[in-house]
Amino acid sequence: RLISLAEQGVEVVIRPVLGGVLRIPERYRDRDELELHYFETDTQRTADYLGLPYAYPDPSPIEWAPGLIWRAKADQPRNQHLHRLFVGANRARRGLEFLDCVGRMLWDGSTPGWDKGEHLKNAMAAAGLDRDEILEANSWQSVEQDLQANNEAMHQAGHWGVPLMVYKTEPFYGQDRFDQLLWRMGRD
Repeated sequence: RLISLAEQGVEVVIRPVLGGVLRIPERYRDRDELELHYFETDTQRTADYLGLPYAYPDPSPIEWAPGLIWRAKADQPRNQHLHRLFVGANRARRGLEFLDCVGRMLWDGSTPGWDKGEHLKNAMAAAGLDRDEILEANSWQSVEQDLQANNEAMHQAGHWGVPLMVYKTEPFYGQDRFDQLLWRMGRD
């Protein structure tokens, strides 16, 4: 839907942030299985509603702490790798293309073992990017600075969750707010 907006001439600014369990872990402490099950049901339902294939990535981009809900391990090699690619793509002005090609490959269930072999390299190429060049130009230390600045911008916009869309100064949190975003844009 963001691609459609961009194709209509709307400036879509992508601001990558870490997932909430990594960015604001205190908000995810003491959660229960009911919330986890609802999240799983809701994400599948939203994908079905939008006509999108969906499956949780295998392996998860986040290294989870065993036996706990919404708790991540301290070491996050897959997540750091993905965010180096994402922020690098964004710096190369191809963040939306990254989400379209790499994001779909991760979340459509078509690529178990996405972190092995040439999967990421091929998805990056489909987005018009060279994976190796992006990694070389984007150290984790520099990427962390962008992620932190984007997190601060989210809070200034009035929310902490993703996906977050902001029109003028008004935040729209969640996939289910996209139609309200369009409605608000149409009123101007």
